[in-house]
Amino acid sequence: MFRILLVAILGLALSFGAARATDRIIVSSVEVEASPAQIWDLWTTEDGLTFFAPESRIDLRPGGTYEVYFLPDAPDGQRGSEGTTVLGFQENRMLSITWAMPPYMPEVRPHLTPLTIEIVPVSDTVTSVTITHTGWGEGGEWDEAYAYFQQNWPLVLTAMSEALTATAE
Repeated sequence: MFRILLVAILGLALSFGAARATDRIIVSSVEVEASPAQIWDLWTTEDGLTFFAPESRIDLRPGGTYEVYFLPDAPDGQRGSEGTTVLGFQENRMLSITWAMPPYMPEVRPHLTPLTIEIVPVSDTVTSVTITHTGWGEGGEWDEAYAYFQQNWPLVLTAMSEALTATAE
C-alpha cells in the first residue's frame, strides 16, 4: 500500500513539474527613489514613456491603445509594439497591457503577450517596480524572443531609473 501511494505521489509531482517547466515567465524588478505617482506617469503618458522609446500612443482605458514606437519613422508594422492595447490598470499600482514581439521575428510577431507593470511602495521615498511578461510559446522564434526580453526588461528598468534620477537633479 505504501509503495502504491509513493508511486502515485511521485507521478503526480512529476506531472506538475513537467507542466511548470513549459510555463515560462519573465520577471524583472528594481527599487527606485520615486513615488508611485511618478512611476505611474512614466508608464502611462506619452511624455513619460520617452525614457523607453522616442514616441508612443497611449489611450489609458481598458481596450485602449498602448503602442510604443522605437522606430517612429519606419513603415507600418516595423515601428515597435504596434497593435498592443491596455488590458487593465489600477492607478499608481498596476498597468497590464499586451506586448508585441520584435518586427524582425515574423513567426511570433502576430502573437501578443501579456505584460504587467506593478508599482509597490517600499517606504516613503522608495518604490518597487516589477515587470512580469507571460504568454510564451516554445521553440524557434519563441525561444529567441524569450531570451531577448529576458535580457532587455532589466535594461528598460535601468533606463526608467536613470530617467527618474535625471528629473530629480
